[in-house]
This record gives sequence, C-alpha cells and structure tokens, in this order.
Amino acid sequence: MQVNLIRYGLWWMGATAAMLLAGLLLAQFGTGMPAGLATVLPPMVASVAEGMRIAQATRAPLPGRDAWICAAAMTGVVAVLTIIQLPLYWNSPMVVEARETIPVLYLAGIFMLLLAVILMINRLFLGHGIRLGLKRLEE
Repeated sequence: MQVNLIRYGLWWMGATAAMLLAGLLLAQFGTGMPAGLATVLPPMVASVAEGMRIAQATRAPLPGRDAWICAAAMTGVVAVLTIIQLPLYWNSPMVVEARETIPVLYLAGIFMLLLAVILMINRLFLGHGIRLGLKRLEE
C-alpha cells in the first residue's frame, strides 16, 4: 500500500482543528459554518495531500482497485480517530441532546452513512491529488 496512514491522519486532524477554530471565529461574528462542511473538508484536504505524496513516490497513477483499498484504509483511520475523539464531545450540549432524542441504532446508522460519504470523498480526492502531483512533476 502506497498511502501513509499516519500522515493522512495528521492531515485530517490538522484540517479538523482548523475547521474548529474557523467555526469559533465565525461564531464571534454571529455566523456559522455551512452544515456538513466540517465532515467533508478534512478528508478532502488529507486525501489531496496524500495523493500528491503518492504521485511523487510512484510517478504513476494508482490502479482503480488499489485506489479503493487506499481510500478504505484512510476511511478506517477517520473512523478510529473519530471514536477516539468521542469522549471529548460526549457531554457537549449538542451530543447530549442527540443521545436523548435519537435512538442509538439510528446514531450508529448515521455514523455508517457518514463513513460511506467519507469513503467516496477519499477515493475521489485521492485520485485528484495524484493527478495534481503528476501535473506538478511534469512542470
């Protein structure tokens, strides 16, 4: 596997922290982030960055099957990091309200649906990052 999962995880965590800080900054001005942006943007950033690194290392695009395997592994990293971070959010007002009103089975289903979306984002933007990296190498 050509993908470095530790580097991907660090990129994802950095982008997540940047989204958190941007949300706090926007809250000071009475506005907020668009719904879902904090879910979508960190894997996009991390996938593109990792795709560019893969392009530098291999100097060739990944075959489709290998790209899906890498995207699935990166999605696994997101799932693990999200589960690790869960105790930090467990008692926040929004999570407490969700736990009280939404059955646990539905919350698990929502989590799985979000992971499926993240898998698609990882696959799409991994390929995009590889293409960008190969284009940069040509110049």
